[in-house]
Amino acid sequence: MGEILSQEEIDALLRALSSGAAEAEKIKEEAKPEVRLKVYDFRRPEKFSKDQIRTFHMIFSTFARLGATNLAGFLRSRLQIDLVSVDQLTYDEFVRSVPSPTFVCVFSIPPLEGRCILQMSLDVVFSMIDRLLGGVGAPPGNLRPLTEIENRIMLEVVERLMSALKEAWANIYQIDPRVENLESNLEFVQVVSGNDMVVLFSFEVEVGERSGVMMVCIPYIVVEPIAQKLSASLWFASRKSYDARAQENIKHWLQRVRLPVWVKLGEARIRLRELLALEVGDVLLLDRRVHEPLEIYVGKRVKMRGLPGRSGRRLAVKVTEYVEEEGQ
Repeated sequence: MGEILSQEEIDALLRALSSGAAEAEKIKEEAKPEVRLKVYDFRRPEKFSKDQIRTFHMIFSTFARLGATNLAGFLRSRLQIDLVSVDQLTYDEFVRSVPSPTFVCVFSIPPLEGRCILQMSLDVVFSMIDRLLGGVGAPPGNLRPLTEIENRIMLEVVERLMSALKEAWANIYQIDPRVENLESNLEFVQVVSGNDMVVLFSFEVEVGERSGVMMVCIPYIVVEPIAQKLSASLWFASRKSYDARAQENIKHWLQRVRLPVWVKLGEARIRLRELLALEVGDVLLLDRRVHEPLEIYVGKRVKMRGLPGRSGRRLAVKVTEYVEEEGQ
């Protein structure tokens, strides 16, 4: 809001106009507010703000890392997935950018309504299939649509990627990705109308010596209900609480791990012929006195010392001190 003039300033301004000391057109030009224009393409409206795109980038960078970890163990091969770009474009533009034939997985992310697409180049797909079948990861010379058996093999790969996607979204929203169907031609898949906006995530995938492209397409109408949650500040806040829950969960399960605990009573050195001549009732002289503390091992490390005794009818050891190792 502009500055409000006092009555004296208004009277002085009117006197200046009457005497010709000030020109009305000049005053009008000075009072005109500065107009700032922004270019807007109605054919490709940007649905997501920079902060939301930044949040998408963090989510799918995590997805790439988790997906690579899951698949590397499954394929028993070096595998790398890197997020290359996050773009907003129309669904038609996405379809035209994908070659045919290709590998297409249509999936949903309940409770959000709608369908999304995961696409992978056939070079990477056949390399994965070859490794899972015991080969070295070499794709065939002629790239072709996948057979029913090959689709079944790739379904196992996609399920692991869906698991990584679910975990990557956990900081923002709880989703449950589900595979709907597999296709070889994107033109036969219509998840939204051609003019609808989508957000496209492009990845570079390396499987052994082979590399290719993977893309995830999510229509705007699918994530529109949770658009307000796509905030970088919310991501970091929820990530902190998520990490706390994860630490508590890890602590809970670690406390249930069974560890071997044993007590070393002492040592004795005898000759082999003496060992072979041992009979029931013979006594071995150990290198430790009765009242000397015994070493208590947890696994292969000495953690405590104690004194021997009984607890009811059972032999027992009473802990008298803890052994601290260097750096602990």
